This record gives sequence, structure tokens and C-alpha cells, in this order.
Amino acid sequence: MAGDGIGLDAHYRQVSPQLLARVRLLWAARGLDLDALWRRTVRDSPGFAALPPEAAPVDSRPVDLLLLFDQGAIWVQCLRAATGYALERGAVGAAGDGGLSVEQVQSLSAVLARLRQEMAGVRVLALAGLATPALQVARSLSEDVDTALLMLLSRKAARRFAACRSPQEAGAFWRRHVAGGRAFRTVTEELYRIGLDYGQDGSYARWRQEVLLLLGAAAHSSYPGAAAGRHAPPPAGLDPQAQECLHFAALRVQEMCVYSLVLGRALHEQLAAWLARAEAEGDVAAGPVLPLLRGAARGGEIIVEQMRWLISAGDPPR
Repeated sequence: MAGDGIGLDAHYRQVSPQLLARVRLLWAARGLDLDALWRRTVRDSPGFAALPPEAAPVDSRPVDLLLLFDQGAIWVQCLRAATGYALERGAVGAAGDGGLSVEQVQSLSAVLARLRQEMAGVRVLALAGLATPALQVARSLSEDVDTALLMLLSRKAARRFAACRSPQEAGAFWRRHVAGGRAFRTVTEELYRIGLDYGQDGSYARWRQEVLLLLGAAAHSSYPGAAAGRHAPPPAGLDPQAQECLHFAALRVQEMCVYSLVLGRALHEQLAAWLARAEAEGDVAAGPVLPLLRGAARGGEIIVEQMRWLISAGDPPR
């Protein structure tokens, strides 16, 4: 049960003790109750499954990776709750005040709702050893990460996104602003403008393109990985392809967090303002959303740190 009080440690057997200690220190140092947030987000996510007791691998890396992925899921759901709170309370400033517009927050909130479902889907499928469909979902997740960042960068795109009222309009928006890496190019161009080396010709862009080719191939029946069922997955259900999928999905969510703080300074400032407003309202008025607001406002720095760890400890972008 979600409210059974069981801490997350019981669900990550064989996790690296060093990683778990560092994770707990990072969250506690910011006054965040990791166990409570984990139960409110990851544990309550659709289709949640824990590693079977008999499936704990000797190598800690698959479980380490799952813990890093799940922390990204915590932040995504906290951010979704924060945008929902701001819209419900009318706490979003006017478009001309230098902050995020109502359409930007509305659009971001909608994309975050999709990301929550996609992260839950990737998790369920990867743990079940279904790497190919997990890769298919990860492809959509990657596009939605770029779309979320586009909403922060462009009020014009956010207005068009928020104005979509039919599948046809949504499809037209996707073709114009997202398909073919359009949203990613917009983001990388802005990163390049401020001096970060994530342009189209950088090593990260090349690595990302290689992974996206794998994800795209997974959507077709000719994909050779479809024959992976010829041998049973390892007990944890995290075969190499599933691990690669979790690695890529976790890194993309971590990037969304990092870039949203770098590119969309208004988001960082508004999260702090929304949290201050909720804390002024108090526990009774703000209700159960208050811990999630704290997670959104304070947890971003943790996800930045996790991105450094994932790149250095895992297989770094080539």
C-alpha cells in the first residue's frame, strides 16, 4: 500500500550503499523527506512494481540506475503539482512581467502530465524485461522533454500549444515545432548561444542521435532486438537494452531539469515564489501539495547532481 510507511530502501535491494547514502544526504540537506515524496510519486505511479525479492542482482548498477531514474520521476511529479497549484491559485504573473506566461505554465503542466505517464510506462516495461516497447515509450518521452523546454523558451510556441483543441491541431503543432528534432534544435541553439557545448555537432548530440536511431528502430517490426526473447532476461528484468533505455530516459529528464534552470530562470524564480505563497498559506490551506512544492523548488539541485553522477558513473556520452 502507498501509505504503508515502508521506506524506499526496501524496494532497492543491492543498491550501492555509497549511492544510497549520498542520495539520502542530498535530500535531507534540503529539508526534503525522500521517503514521503517517493511514496507520493513513484510508489503511487501507475503500474508501480518493485524488484522481486529473489531478483536482486549481484551487480548494483541496474538498481543504482533505477534509483536515479526514480528520483527524476519524483521531480517531474513535484513540478507537475507545482504548476497545477499555480494555475489553480491564479499565482502565475502577467505575460509582461518577465516571468512565465499563463500559456507557458498551462502548456508545461500538460506536457508534464504526459511525462509522468511515460516515465511510469518505461519503468514498468523495463522491469518486466520488455526492452523494445520500453524503447518505444522512451522515444516519446525524449520528444516531450524537448517540448517542455520549448514551452519555457518560447511564449509564442506555448500560446500555439495551449490553443490546440483537436487532435488535428495538436498534430499540426507537433509537425511544425517538434517532429524531426525541431524542438531539440531550438533548445540546443539557445544552449549554444549562452556558451554550453551541446550544439548539433557536439559529442552529446552525436551520442543522442545514435540512441534516437535505436529508439526509432524499436518502433518497427524489422528491429533485430525484437528477437531478444530468444533468451530469458536476467532475474532483475533489466537486460542491457532495458538498462540503456532507463539510462537514456533518466538522463533526458535530468537534462530537462538542468536546462530548465539554465534556460528558464523564470521557472526557478517562480517555483520559489509559489513555494513561499504556499508556505504563507500554511499546511491547512496549501494541503498535501506543500511537500511537493518543496520538492519542485528544492529538488532541482539534486537532479543536477544526479546527472553528474550518471554521466561519470555510467557509460558517458561519446
